Amino acid sequence: MTMNSEIELLMTLATKHLAQGDAETANACLSGVLTLQPHHLTAHNLREAHALPGNYGSWMGVNAQISPDDDIFRFFASHPTSTHPIRDYLSDGWRTMTELQVLMEQHGHVLGQSKAFLEFASGHGRFTRHLVKRLPQGALTVSDVVPGSVGFLQDLLGVQGFYSTPEPHHVQFLQAFEHIFVLSLFSHLPQSTWGDWLAQLYGALRPGGLLIFSTHGLKCAEQAGVQLQDGYAFFDSSESSAIPGQAYGTTFTSPDFVLNTARRVLGNNARVSVVPHHFWGNQDAVVIQG
Repeated sequence: MTMNSEIELLMTLATKHLAQGDAETANACLSGVLTLQPHHLTAHNLREAHALPGNYGSWMGVNAQISPDDDIFRFFASHPTSTHPIRDYLSDGWRTMTELQVLMEQHGHVLGQSKAFLEFASGHGRFTRHLVKRLPQGALTVSDVVPGSVGFLQDLLGVQGFYSTPEPHHVQFLQAFEHIFVLSLFSHLPQSTWGDWLAQLYGALRPGGLLIFSTHGLKCAEQAGVQLQDGYAFFDSSESSAIPGQAYGTTFTSPDFVLNTARRVLGNNARVSVVPHHFWGNQDAVVIQG
């Protein structure tokens, strides 16, 4: 019997035993599937949906179901260093939350007290599932351009959300926000839209609020062997399968490029700080105060 045939048989048995109310045997079948194929999302999501022993949601305190359309999960599943891609994906979202929390506190803000928080470029919720548990009920709004992503998070987590647009000038924000967090957008934008997206997002920020985003800074460029020209480099490829590489590739920016662009599009009075390699130990954090 091939591995695929064995997985198919185990999935059939798991579904059958769940229908019969035999959760223990069903879970043994699902565990067998995940041993053979650690990134098997159907088996994972079935175990999560029925809260079977060994599920991640019960001990992490989040909804741990993962969309099969999640490009970030596919990145983890195909990465050679990720031997437990589901665990790595979920725990990485928790790591981001702790890094964001520390950054906000350094700038005099408390994550759990935010009344209006926008997670922009939220994807399918690697980070969102952790964030929604930390914020007051109803405080979180999500947005992304990828079809199905916002709907998935609305159904899974009950958050507010709206779809973004490929062109920054076409996006319509539902309100002004106290905090805007953009984890992985400016590290992928071409220079033609980099400043425009910065201006649009800053325009949706309430006075006294924080706009926070990540960039591939000098450390990332050095690790990738990339030479920056005028503080910038762009390559038209990324982990996304939903957005063309010319619009969402891989971008490297120096702190000077970030600061100069912010001054140009936001004005000289914009309060901008760059925190080197704050996210994941290598990506820079940019904090702009409204």
